[in-house]
Amino acid sequence: MITRFSVAMTSEVAQHLTDHLRRADGQEDCAFVLWRPSTGAGRTTALLTEVVLPREGERIVHGTVDFTSAYFLRAAALAAEHGCGLGFIHAHPKGRGWQRLNAIDHTAEASIAVQTQVITGRPLVGLTFAGTDAGFGARMWQQQASRRYAPTEAESVRVVGGGLTITFNNRLLSAPPATNRQLRTVSAWGQTTQDDLARLHVGVVGCGSVGMLVVEALARTGIQNLSLFDFDTVEEVNLDRLLHATLRDVRLHRAKARLAARSARRAATATSFRASPYELSVVEPDGFAAAADCDVIFSCVDRPWPRAVLNLLAYAHLIPVVDGGIAVDARGGRLRGAEWRAHIAAPGRACMECLGQYDPAHVQAERDGSLDDPAYITGLPVGHPLRRKENIFVFSASAAAAQLNQFVTMTTAPGGIADTGAHLYHLTTATLDHRVDGCETGCPYDGMLRALGDDAPVTVTGRHPAAEQARAARARAVRRWPLRARRAVDDLLHRLR
Repeated sequence: MITRFSVAMTSEVAQHLTDHLRRADGQEDCAFVLWRPSTGAGRTTALLTEVVLPREGERIVHGTVDFTSAYFLRAAALAAEHGCGLGFIHAHPKGRGWQRLNAIDHTAEASIAVQTQVITGRPLVGLTFAGTDAGFGARMWQQQASRRYAPTEAESVRVVGGGLTITFNNRLLSAPPATNRQLRTVSAWGQTTQDDLARLHVGVVGCGSVGMLVVEALARTGIQNLSLFDFDTVEEVNLDRLLHATLRDVRLHRAKARLAARSARRAATATSFRASPYELSVVEPDGFAAAADCDVIFSCVDRPWPRAVLNLLAYAHLIPVVDGGIAVDARGGRLRGAEWRAHIAAPGRACMECLGQYDPAHVQAERDGSLDDPAYITGLPVGHPLRRKENIFVFSASAAAAQLNQFVTMTTAPGGIADTGAHLYHLTTATLDHRVDGCETGCPYDGMLRALGDDAPVTVTGRHPAAEQARAARARAVRRWPLRARRAVDDLLHRLR
């Protein structure tokens, strides 16, 4: 039984539905859609993959709209043939925002819920389109303990592409109350946009120098729900770049994810705030599942395997990923140059592989453990991207700002523009390169893998020995009672502050 549920679609599917359902005569219309599941740790998302438009005579428009049994059976057979679930969407021409079922809608969807389950093996997803502002509402019809079928309402419906727009179910995810702590932020884009931003579930993968800055900014902006991923431990070499980290955190063997969560709670301006730390890699099955619960993810990693996993989440699971990176040229002990980039991986945009953010061959090398072998790294040519470890706090701040700007542009569309392309900044020349085209021809991510969700024919997760070793070393260290006592005192002092 699915208890938490959402819907996602690409901007192309949303536009296809809008063009069909928003009629010039102002009457209702309907259509069937195919969907595939994306299963997270706590939430299941129905990914709409295809619109099945009615043929002549398959629906009757007379103010309201009726569909014929022939139309339903044709769409259900097509769903079963492709291994998909079936969805049904109808329009409320004068509606705005999240639309709930009226009595007539309820009867229509209930009449096909059982047959849909039998034919496709998956529940019926019902959707409602608001003609005024192109908002969506959704529910999933499931068999209850009484053996009757009833709708479970979705939390949200997101549309992903050049921009990110989400229609929220106010009954399940209500808009947060306005507070004086966010007055300057709200003045930049208005309360309606702030309400939508605050309700986003945002993941940050990698709580290092860039990730910690991103977490701080999101918490102060008023985001209510953050999931923070990092398996590593705070070390002394991190202290020149890791916001809020101290020598005390090093001595207490503090996990980076937990440091990030504690810092976020202290910085948060939302009245109801949750920061969930995961001492996991996103390449591990549990980490991947937790990331799949997010609406948008920041990629603050410097390894190829997690980037490949996040690339799949962006296209197969329709979770936009804000990615970036830093490259510093410090040959001979002198700073010769630096570059940082920021971009968003999402349908219609260039993916991380096409942008050259990782090499598939390096992904396999990391999976084999080679990238954690010092001899392998030492044997790489000078200047190889996997050998570049130089960085300073100033560059981390610049990279974090670039990623946050991409996030704000995607979600608020200043001046009506949500996609300004991939950015690459050159320190030595103070120039900014733009790439506005999409993936290379034949790229599988924005092609055959798009919106496949759980049905994607690739396995990207697996055991991650480095993550296991880091967690085990931390566990061994904190077994000593003096360290446990010092940790408890430190945590208490932070709570009191």
